[in-house]
Amino acid sequence: MADEKERTFGIVFDCTAHGVGKLRNEMKVRIVEPELIEWEMASDEHGIHGGEGTAPLPIAYFVAGLTSCFMTQVRAFAKRMRIPLNGVQVYCRCEWKGTQSGRDPYVSAPVGFHMDIELDSDASLEDQKRLLDAAQKGCFIEAMMRQPNIITHRLKTSDGWEEV
Repeated sequence: MADEKERTFGIVFDCTAHGVGKLRNEMKVRIVEPELIEWEMASDEHGIHGGEGTAPLPIAYFVAGLTSCFMTQVRAFAKRMRIPLNGVQVYCRCEWKGTQSGRDPYVSAPVGFHMDIELDSDASLEDQKRLLDAAQKGCFIEAMMRQPNIITHRLKTSDGWEEV
Protein backbone atom coordinates (compact mmCIF):
# COMPACT_ATOMS: atom_id res chain seq x y z
CA MET A 1 0.00 0.00 0.00
CA ALA A 2 1.85 3.03 -1.29
CA ASP A 3 -0.10 5.57 0.73
CA GLU A 4 0.50 3.89 4.10
CA LYS A 5 3.16 5.61 6.19
CA GLU A 6 6.24 3.76 7.32
CA ARG A 7 6.57 3.54 11.08
CA THR A 8 9.51 2.82 13.28
CA PHE A 9 9.10 1.06 16.58
CA GLY A 10 11.32 -0.18 19.35
CA ILE A 11 11.20 -3.32 21.41
CA VAL A 12 13.45 -3.59 24.45
CA PHE A 13 14.05 -6.70 26.54
CA ASP A 14 16.16 -6.97 29.64
CA CYS A 15 17.16 -9.92 31.76
CA THR A 16 18.51 -10.08 35.29
CA ALA A 17 20.06 -13.41 36.25
CA HIS A 18 21.80 -14.82 39.28
CA GLY A 19 23.48 -18.14 39.92
CA VAL A 20 22.11 -20.52 42.53
CA GLY A 21 23.14 -24.05 43.38
CA LYS A 22 25.87 -25.66 41.29
CA LEU A 23 25.16 -24.23 37.82
CA ARG A 24 21.49 -23.23 37.95
CA ASN A 25 20.64 -19.70 36.79
CA GLU A 26 17.41 -17.97 37.79
CA MET A 27 16.32 -15.14 35.55
CA LYS A 28 13.71 -12.43 35.26
CA VAL A 29 13.16 -11.65 31.60
CA ARG A 30 11.18 -8.54 30.78
CA ILE A 31 9.91 -6.64 27.81
CA VAL A 32 10.25 -3.03 28.93
CA GLU A 33 9.17 -1.39 25.66
CA PRO A 34 6.51 -1.01 24.33
CA GLU A 35 4.87 -2.38 27.50
CA LEU A 36 6.03 -4.22 30.59
CA ILE A 37 5.69 -8.00 30.45
CA GLU A 38 7.73 -10.25 32.74
CA TRP A 39 8.62 -13.94 33.02
CA GLU A 40 10.62 -15.93 35.52
CA MET A 41 12.81 -18.60 33.97
CA ALA A 42 15.61 -20.91 35.01
CA SER A 43 18.38 -22.80 33.28
CA ASP A 44 20.77 -25.48 34.47
CA GLU A 45 23.49 -27.61 32.97
CA HIS A 46 23.45 -31.34 33.15
CA GLY A 47 26.03 -33.56 34.85
CA ILE A 48 28.70 -33.30 32.13
CA HIS A 49 29.29 -29.66 33.19
CA GLY A 50 28.61 -30.22 36.87
CA GLY A 51 25.00 -29.08 36.92
CA GLU A 52 21.99 -30.94 38.26
CA GLY A 53 19.65 -30.76 35.27
CA THR A 54 16.88 -28.98 37.21
CA ALA A 55 15.89 -26.79 34.23
CA PRO A 56 16.48 -26.61 30.48
CA LEU A 57 20.02 -25.99 29.27
CA PRO A 58 20.72 -22.34 28.40
CA ILE A 59 21.24 -23.30 24.76
CA ALA A 60 17.83 -25.01 24.70
CA TYR A 61 16.22 -21.60 25.21
CA PHE A 62 18.23 -20.25 22.29
CA VAL A 63 17.24 -23.08 19.94
CA ALA A 64 13.60 -22.84 21.02
CA GLY A 65 13.69 -19.04 20.70
CA LEU A 66 15.16 -19.13 17.20
CA THR A 67 12.68 -21.74 16.00
CA SER A 68 9.60 -20.21 17.59
CA CYS A 69 10.56 -16.65 16.57
CA PHE A 70 10.78 -17.73 12.93
CA MET A 71 7.51 -19.70 13.17
CA THR A 72 5.71 -16.77 14.75
CA GLN A 73 6.78 -14.50 11.91
CA VAL A 74 5.61 -17.05 9.31
CA ARG A 75 2.18 -17.24 10.92
CA ALA A 76 1.82 -13.49 11.53
CA PHE A 77 3.12 -12.46 8.11
CA ALA A 78 0.90 -14.98 6.28
CA LYS A 79 -2.06 -12.98 7.57
CA ARG A 80 -0.48 -9.61 6.69
CA MET A 81 0.52 -10.79 3.23
CA ARG A 82 -2.84 -12.53 2.65
CA ILE A 83 -1.14 -15.86 1.95
CA PRO A 84 -3.37 -18.78 2.96
CA LEU A 85 -1.77 -20.89 5.67
CA ASN A 86 -3.44 -23.78 7.46
CA GLY A 87 -0.40 -24.84 9.43
CA VAL A 88 3.36 -24.70 9.70
CA GLN A 89 5.94 -27.11 11.05
CA VAL A 90 9.63 -26.32 11.48
CA TYR A 91 12.50 -28.64 12.26
CA CYS A 92 15.54 -26.67 13.41
CA ARG A 93 19.00 -28.17 13.83
CA CYS A 94 21.70 -26.09 15.48
CA GLU A 95 25.23 -27.42 15.53
CA TRP A 96 28.33 -26.20 17.34
CA LYS A 97 31.83 -27.52 17.68
CA GLY A 98 34.20 -27.05 20.55
CA THR A 99 37.95 -27.18 20.98
CA GLN A 100 39.70 -27.68 24.29
CA SER A 101 43.26 -28.19 25.49
CA GLY A 102 43.83 -29.95 28.81
CA ARG A 103 41.88 -28.22 31.57
CA ASP A 104 41.57 -24.93 29.67
CA PRO A 105 38.02 -23.72 29.08
CA TYR A 106 36.70 -24.88 25.74
CA VAL A 107 36.01 -22.49 22.88
CA SER A 108 32.81 -23.03 20.90
CA ALA A 109 31.94 -22.03 17.37
CA PRO A 110 28.74 -22.42 15.39
CA VAL A 111 28.78 -24.98 12.60
CA GLY A 112 25.37 -24.09 11.24
CA PHE A 113 21.71 -23.46 11.80
CA HIS A 114 19.37 -25.35 9.50
CA MET A 115 15.59 -25.07 9.29
CA ASP A 116 13.35 -27.42 7.36
CA ILE A 117 9.92 -25.86 6.90
CA GLU A 118 6.64 -27.53 5.96
CA LEU A 119 3.80 -25.20 5.06
CA ASP A 120 0.24 -26.45 4.80
CA SER A 121 -0.84 -23.92 2.20
CA ASP A 122 -2.57 -23.73 -1.17
CA ALA A 123 -0.47 -20.66 -2.03
CA SER A 124 1.86 -20.73 -5.02
CA LEU A 125 5.49 -21.70 -4.48
CA GLU A 126 6.43 -18.10 -5.25
CA ASP A 127 4.12 -16.78 -2.50
CA GLN A 128 5.40 -19.38 -0.04
CA LYS A 129 8.98 -18.31 -0.75
CA ARG A 130 8.01 -14.61 -0.34
CA LEU A 131 6.46 -15.50 3.02
CA LEU A 132 9.57 -17.33 4.22
CA ASP A 133 11.80 -14.48 3.05
CA ALA A 134 9.68 -12.01 5.02
CA ALA A 135 9.78 -14.27 8.10
CA GLN A 136 13.58 -14.47 7.93
CA LYS A 137 13.80 -10.67 7.78
CA GLY A 138 11.23 -10.22 10.56
CA CYS A 139 12.63 -12.73 13.07
CA PHE A 140 14.50 -10.66 15.67
CA ILE A 141 16.87 -13.52 16.52
CA GLU A 142 17.84 -14.10 12.88
CA ALA A 143 18.31 -10.36 12.44
CA MET A 144 20.64 -10.21 15.46
CA MET A 145 22.63 -13.20 14.22
CA ARG A 146 23.31 -11.41 10.91
CA GLN A 147 24.93 -8.44 12.69
CA PRO A 148 28.65 -8.71 13.47
CA ASN A 149 29.89 -7.51 16.85
CA ILE A 150 26.41 -6.83 18.20
CA ILE A 151 27.10 -8.33 21.64
CA THR A 152 29.07 -6.23 24.11
CA HIS A 153 30.31 -7.16 27.58
CA ARG A 154 31.18 -4.95 30.56
CA LEU A 155 32.63 -5.89 33.94
CA LYS A 156 31.68 -3.94 37.07
CA THR A 157 34.79 -2.79 38.90
CA SER A 158 35.37 -0.51 41.86
CA ASP A 159 35.96 2.31 39.33
CA GLY A 160 32.79 1.68 37.34
CA TRP A 161 32.16 -0.37 34.20
CA GLU A 162 34.97 -1.69 32.03
CA GLU A 163 34.55 -3.12 28.54
CA VAL A 164 35.83 -6.70 28.25
